[in-house]
Amino acid sequence: MIFGNVAQPADFSRADKMNQAVKQLDRKFEEQQVAETAKRLGLPYFNLYAFPVDQYALRAISQEQAEGALLVPFYRDNLSLKLGIVDPSNPRLNDVLGELEKKKFSAEAYLVSESGWQHAMEGYKHIKTKPVQSEELRVMESSPEAVRRLKDIAASGQDVVRISATDFLGTILTAAVSMRASDIHVQAEKDFFSIRFRIDGVLQEVAQFHNAGYHGLISRIKILSKLKLNITKVPQDGSFVISAGGHNFEIRVSVLPSTYGEAVVLRLLGEQVVLEIKTLGLRDLAYERVAAEIEKPHGLILTTGPTGSGKTTSLYAFLKAANKPGVKIITLENPVEYRLENIEQIQIDENRGLTFAGALRSTLRQDPDIIMVGEIRDLDTAETAAQAALTGHMVYSTLHTNDAAGAIPRLLNLGVKPVTLAPALTVVIAQRLVRQICQNCKTEDLLDEKILAQARSVLSTIPAKAGVKLPKDFKFYHSPGCAECNYIGYKGRIGVFEVFVADDTIQKLIYNEASTVDIRAAAQASGMLTMLQDGLLKALEGITDVAEVFRVAVD
Repeated sequence: MIFGNVAQPADFSRADKMNQAVKQLDRKFEEQQVAETAKRLGLPYFNLYAFPVDQYALRAISQEQAEGALLVPFYRDNLSLKLGIVDPSNPRLNDVLGELEKKKFSAEAYLVSESGWQHAMEGYKHIKTKPVQSEELRVMESSPEAVRRLKDIAASGQDVVRISATDFLGTILTAAVSMRASDIHVQAEKDFFSIRFRIDGVLQEVAQFHNAGYHGLISRIKILSKLKLNITKVPQDGSFVISAGGHNFEIRVSVLPSTYGEAVVLRLLGEQVVLEIKTLGLRDLAYERVAAEIEKPHGLILTTGPTGSGKTTSLYAFLKAANKPGVKIITLENPVEYRLENIEQIQIDENRGLTFAGALRSTLRQDPDIIMVGEIRDLDTAETAAQAALTGHMVYSTLHTNDAAGAIPRLLNLGVKPVTLAPALTVVIAQRLVRQICQNCKTEDLLDEKILAQARSVLSTIPAKAGVKLPKDFKFYHSPGCAECNYIGYKGRIGVFEVFVADDTIQKLIYNEASTVDIRAAAQASGMLTMLQDGLLKALEGITDVAEVFRVAVD
């Protein structure tokens, strides 16, 4: 008898598992049939089982209306609704749509299965308040409280399930703004998903969350970015705009399929505060050279460096200095990152045939004084830019090289003729961004003897024409971290530069198609600091630390 009683629950368990398997097969078959019907009717299809229904969407329509019309609102962005409908011919459907229209809602209908509809309707059980007409993404004023809130959600484990995806995303965005993040990374793992912020160029983990909140968060991001919810196997790109801390931010969204779900990166593009040339980090002779060259009526000014080295920011600073009444400026960018007043900005779209080279040729017919070309990466663009500089235009552009001297061989390798490049080129700037140490917790740094000797060696080779006076005692600094810098030790970034002018000596080297080594030697002889030397000088001034300079400026 006892033996039989032990066996009985096992049988029931086996039967339950069998029933669940059958239900899953039935549900899969039902979804397939609805997808085929939707295709036949020319309607979009949506699987509500794979989507956490937003309670804010449910509040737009009463449960009675939803039951009568066999529909359910499953996501909402302000006054835009996405509706799941079971039967497009339902006579009550038009009544509900008419009421939504009176309330200024715009509705997009998707065909859904009946069982999926029933599953989504379970959400009404958790609604206790009356329907509201609109719900906006909640982004608070920039505050460290948002960072603590994120960590509390991660620590509790279950809060991520209880709060809405709207509030969760709002907290993430507020925390990112508070910590001056340039990017937010959302990455799914097997048992959790992580949120990481890129701060001052370095990716830092903020917290890990229970994966129950992952799909809701990703879906909310997709809705705001106007991306397709039911597409998960191919990359998608979109954007949306938020207001936080008194500023507007454009959020550029990239979604990419990965092993455990979709990986999402959100780039925060704020209202650009275009820097003055002096605040970029250019110093002494380098600053004087750049300031003099941008005052000239024509020429080719190049900034070089890898992605994320601040090239575009430098060009914007040059444009700001040159943006005067009577000067027409046109920029060609991909993408246009920041809007600049009184400047025509053109978005390059190579998929539609609008290339840098083609747009540049068309731009020349618009009679500009200054043209900014976002990037030179082919012969056509390089030659057109050089010809524009020779015909009375000032051209700013960027190039991907490791140092300033490498820009000339790079252009020659693209196929630009020396007789065109030599008279067109005026100045070349190479740059990197180093993190600035927190001035609130800055303290003297006692370097290891080997590192100190290396720093002394680099600084001892500064050319005399650079006009740099080194202090007798070398003192360097670092910041251990405090509340003001979120215990990171760094706050903000500044450029380290190499700058040389294409003088007679450099022009002769271009005509002779000289090597990078020869060009570098000539540039240094004329007073050019290397990026490493410039960085160590900033470390001596307590702007950054030696470890950061060696991390960034040593190839």
